[in-house]
Amino acid sequence: MSRPIAITILGAVIAGTVTLAVSTDEGRDTGVVAVGDPAVESAATTTSASTGTSISAAEGRRDRVRSQRSAPRSTTVADSAVARSTAAPSTSAAAAPESWRDAPGADAAACAESGRSIVVDKQWQRAWFCQDGAVGEVIPITTAASQPDAGTYDVYAEDYQSWSTLTGQPATLDRFVAFTYGKYQGLRIGFHAVPYYADGTKVQPLESVGDLARFGESSGCIRVLPEHAEAIYSSLSLGDEVRVIS
Repeated sequence: MSRPIAITILGAVIAGTVTLAVSTDEGRDTGVVAVGDPAVESAATTTSASTGTSISAAEGRRDRVRSQRSAPRSTTVADSAVARSTAAPSTSAAAAPESWRDAPGADAAACAESGRSIVVDKQWQRAWFCQDGAVGEVIPITTAASQPDAGTYDVYAEDYQSWSTLTGQPATLDRFVAFTYGKYQGLRIGFHAVPYYADGTKVQPLESVGDLARFGESSGCIRVLPEHAEAIYSSLSLGDEVRVIS
């Protein structure tokens, strides 16, 4: 059942202008109709067919005031509908960010000043390549929530292929580039392609890499798309910096 609307009519004659303010039962003005507005009045101005003379402005204002004071409730409902239709439309709230693509621009200040490096931004599930302090390609990632901690690390190992059972069954990790160790089990943490099982099934769909809803699904490593794992493996060397900023 729709809620009844309590309508209050405030009539004020100011310099020949009658203003209707319409309020709902929640106390919010839904709009104002200025009956004395020339654009509205033009439709109410009449001309006598017999004499060709117009009704005087004073008489017109007086008649309108009388009609507004004596108008039945049905006419004011129509006025409230007009007022509501002229009110500014409400704007919907901005959509919440969903993926790494919604993040602000990559920050060059996070890059190493010289040489090759890569920056990991867990908050926005993305990473970016750096060369001599300049930002290169920005890529999507899927990470753990609590590790690795923010800090600067050096690449210390690179394996063309590695394996893990942290997902509950053996999974293959292609192009493993290690740069630190886990805080809980002491296992290696690094970049690698999205793991896959013996039957080829991937741990997560490739198109979901970078989705903020998957933040925390990794056990600690940084999962990337296969082509990005290849790029990291081929471009970073032992000793190159990995900077985790969130």
